[in-house]
Amino acid sequence: MLCTKSLVYASNLPAHFSHYATDTTKECTYTIRKAKMTDEENLKTLYKDVAQTPGGLARTVEEITDDYIHKSLFNGVHTGLALIVEHDGIIIGSMIKYRLEPKVFSHVLTEGSILVHSHFQGKGIGTRLVSTFLKEITDHYPSITRIEIIARESNPAIKGVYEKCGFVKEGRFEGRICGITGNFEADIPMAWTRK
Repeated sequence: MLCTKSLVYASNLPAHFSHYATDTTKECTYTIRKAKMTDEENLKTLYKDVAQTPGGLARTVEEITDDYIHKSLFNGVHTGLALIVEHDGIIIGSMIKYRLEPKVFSHVLTEGSILVHSHFQGKGIGTRLVSTFLKEITDHYPSITRIEIIARESNPAIKGVYEKCGFVKEGRFEGRICGITGNFEADIPMAWTRK
């Protein structure tokens, strides 16, 4: 599938969602919107598809359970922000981030994940998803001043997406990930902070 970067803003969304985009190319149309709890089953399918690719997610396919998806989506919808990317009624991407429970972290979104189905990677969808997420936070969540992400060292493309969107590398967690081959790699903590 080919998705180009020409974007037209979706006209059927409420005014405060006017920055949510729809790519209207002939071969690929996708929309970024807020997730709903009714998206659970389709979101689980996306997570399982992405988890099949080594390094796609920290969790394995077997670890993508109904309970995990429910908790992640519930927390994103109720204590953070959850966006999904849809193509022809199928969820092809998501960004879910939510708060930790201690009040000292109430200004931070840290838990959750960001993913785009492998068939749609490299087409600018992830960058658009992250930038849309940040715009929504900036415009409608004034109490959120920090968003944290951890990227695998072996995935320089995603680190580039995060940097392009304003995230800054904050260190390195050596040997934190044990891959399927048994080799260890570093996780790279990154953060976006409100200016």
